[in-house]
Amino acid sequence: MLRPLGRRLSPAPTVEDDPLVAFRSARADVEAVLDDPQLARTEDDTPVGRLTVEQHIDQVISADLVIHGWDLARAVGQDDRIDPAEIDRVWKVWHGVFMVLGEETLRAQGVCGPEVKVPEDAPAQDRLLGLLGRDPS
Repeated sequence: MLRPLGRRLSPAPTVEDDPLVAFRSARADVEAVLDDPQLARTEDDTPVGRLTVEQHIDQVISADLVIHGWDLARAVGQDDRIDPAEIDRVWKVWHGVFMVLGEETLRAQGVCGPEVKVPEDAPAQDRLLGLLGRDPS
Protein backbone atom coordinates (compact mmCIF):
# COMPACT_ATOMS: atom_id res chain seq x y z
CA MET A 1 0.00 0.00 0.00
CA LEU A 2 2.97 2.30 0.37
CA ARG A 3 4.67 1.39 -2.92
CA PRO A 4 2.34 3.47 -5.13
CA LEU A 5 3.58 6.45 -3.12
CA GLY A 6 7.21 5.50 -3.68
CA ARG A 7 7.55 4.50 -0.03
CA ARG A 8 8.56 1.41 1.87
CA LEU A 9 8.48 0.42 5.49
CA SER A 10 11.36 1.88 7.45
CA PRO A 11 14.17 -0.43 8.52
CA ALA A 12 13.17 -2.20 11.72
CA PRO A 13 13.74 -5.48 13.49
CA THR A 14 11.85 -8.41 12.00
CA VAL A 15 8.67 -9.66 13.59
CA GLU A 16 10.61 -12.74 14.67
CA ASP A 17 13.31 -10.64 16.38
CA ASP A 18 11.13 -8.05 18.10
CA PRO A 19 7.44 -8.11 17.19
CA LEU A 20 6.50 -5.03 19.21
CA VAL A 21 9.19 -2.81 17.68
CA ALA A 22 8.39 -4.16 14.19
CA PHE A 23 4.70 -3.37 14.68
CA ARG A 24 5.35 0.11 16.07
CA SER A 25 7.69 0.94 13.21
CA ALA A 26 5.22 -0.20 10.54
CA ARG A 27 2.39 1.62 12.31
CA ALA A 28 4.41 4.86 12.34
CA ASP A 29 5.07 4.54 8.60
CA VAL A 30 1.38 4.03 7.86
CA GLU A 31 0.33 6.83 10.22
CA ALA A 32 2.74 9.21 8.49
CA VAL A 33 0.96 8.55 5.20
CA LEU A 34 -2.48 8.98 6.75
CA ASP A 35 -1.41 12.20 8.47
CA ASP A 36 -0.49 13.75 5.11
CA PRO A 37 -3.76 14.65 3.33
CA GLN A 38 -2.11 14.69 -0.11
CA LEU A 39 -0.65 11.21 0.33
CA ALA A 40 -3.76 9.80 1.99
CA ARG A 41 -5.97 10.96 -0.87
CA THR A 42 -3.69 9.67 -3.63
CA GLU A 43 -5.61 7.23 -5.80
CA ASP A 44 -4.27 3.93 -7.02
CA ASP A 45 -5.55 0.79 -8.69
CA THR A 46 -5.89 -1.93 -6.07
CA PRO A 47 -6.99 -5.55 -6.41
CA VAL A 48 -10.56 -4.45 -5.59
CA GLY A 49 -10.61 -1.36 -7.82
CA ARG A 50 -9.49 2.24 -7.70
CA LEU A 51 -9.22 3.51 -4.12
CA THR A 52 -7.45 6.25 -2.26
CA VAL A 53 -4.48 5.09 -0.21
CA GLU A 54 -6.52 5.95 2.88
CA GLN A 55 -9.41 3.74 1.76
CA HIS A 56 -7.09 0.89 0.85
CA ILE A 57 -5.35 1.01 4.21
CA ASP A 58 -8.68 1.13 6.00
CA GLN A 59 -10.09 -1.82 4.10
CA VAL A 60 -7.03 -4.03 4.50
CA ILE A 61 -5.17 -3.09 7.65
CA SER A 62 -8.12 -2.03 9.75
CA ALA A 63 -10.05 -5.19 8.89
CA ASP A 64 -7.00 -7.35 9.63
CA LEU A 65 -6.46 -5.70 13.00
CA VAL A 66 -10.01 -6.54 14.07
CA ILE A 67 -9.62 -10.22 13.21
CA HIS A 68 -6.08 -10.55 14.53
CA GLY A 69 -7.21 -8.79 17.71
CA TRP A 70 -9.68 -11.62 18.16
CA ASP A 71 -6.91 -14.16 17.47
CA LEU A 72 -4.70 -12.63 20.15
CA ALA A 73 -7.49 -12.25 22.70
CA ARG A 74 -8.49 -15.87 22.19
CA ALA A 75 -4.89 -17.08 22.41
CA VAL A 76 -4.29 -15.43 25.79
CA GLY A 77 -7.72 -15.98 27.29
CA GLN A 78 -8.89 -12.36 27.18
CA ASP A 79 -12.29 -10.94 26.25
CA ASP A 80 -12.60 -11.75 22.55
CA ARG A 81 -15.85 -9.94 21.81
CA ILE A 82 -15.68 -7.76 18.71
CA ASP A 83 -17.61 -4.49 18.56
CA PRO A 84 -20.78 -5.11 16.49
CA ALA A 85 -20.04 -2.09 14.27
CA GLU A 86 -16.62 -3.56 13.46
CA ILE A 87 -18.18 -6.94 12.71
CA ASP A 88 -20.53 -5.29 10.23
CA ARG A 89 -17.74 -3.26 8.62
CA VAL A 90 -15.34 -6.21 8.30
CA TRP A 91 -18.15 -8.44 6.98
CA LYS A 92 -18.82 -5.95 4.17
CA VAL A 93 -15.11 -5.62 3.36
CA TRP A 94 -14.60 -9.38 3.12
CA HIS A 95 -17.69 -10.01 1.04
CA GLY A 96 -16.52 -7.31 -1.38
CA VAL A 97 -13.03 -8.80 -1.54
CA PHE A 98 -14.43 -12.30 -2.11
CA MET A 99 -16.70 -11.01 -4.89
CA VAL A 100 -13.90 -9.20 -6.70
CA LEU A 101 -10.94 -11.52 -6.15
CA GLY A 102 -12.72 -14.84 -5.74
CA GLU A 103 -13.22 -16.67 -2.48
CA GLU A 104 -11.65 -19.91 -3.73
CA THR A 105 -8.57 -18.08 -5.00
CA LEU A 106 -8.03 -16.26 -1.70
CA ARG A 107 -8.45 -19.44 0.33
CA ALA A 108 -6.03 -21.30 -1.99
CA GLN A 109 -3.46 -18.51 -1.52
CA GLY A 110 -3.75 -18.82 2.26
CA VAL A 111 -5.23 -15.34 2.72
CA CYS A 112 -7.81 -17.01 4.96
CA GLY A 113 -8.47 -20.58 5.93
CA PRO A 114 -11.23 -22.92 4.82
CA GLU A 115 -14.63 -21.74 5.99
CA VAL A 116 -15.70 -23.11 9.38
CA LYS A 117 -19.40 -23.86 9.22
CA VAL A 118 -21.48 -22.34 12.00
CA PRO A 119 -25.27 -22.49 12.46
CA GLU A 120 -27.21 -20.04 10.29
CA ASP A 121 -28.62 -18.43 13.42
CA ALA A 122 -25.19 -18.06 15.05
CA PRO A 123 -24.22 -14.59 16.28
CA ALA A 124 -22.74 -12.27 13.65
CA GLN A 125 -19.27 -12.54 15.22
CA ASP A 126 -19.31 -16.34 14.92
CA ARG A 127 -20.48 -16.15 11.29
CA LEU A 128 -17.68 -13.69 10.44
CA LEU A 129 -15.02 -15.76 12.17
CA GLY A 130 -16.25 -18.94 10.48
CA LEU A 131 -16.23 -17.20 7.10
CA LEU A 132 -12.57 -16.31 7.62
CA GLY A 133 -11.55 -19.81 8.68
CA ARG A 134 -11.64 -19.44 12.45
CA ASP A 135 -13.51 -21.73 14.79
CA PRO A 136 -15.44 -19.43 17.10
CA SER A 137 -16.06 -22.23 19.58
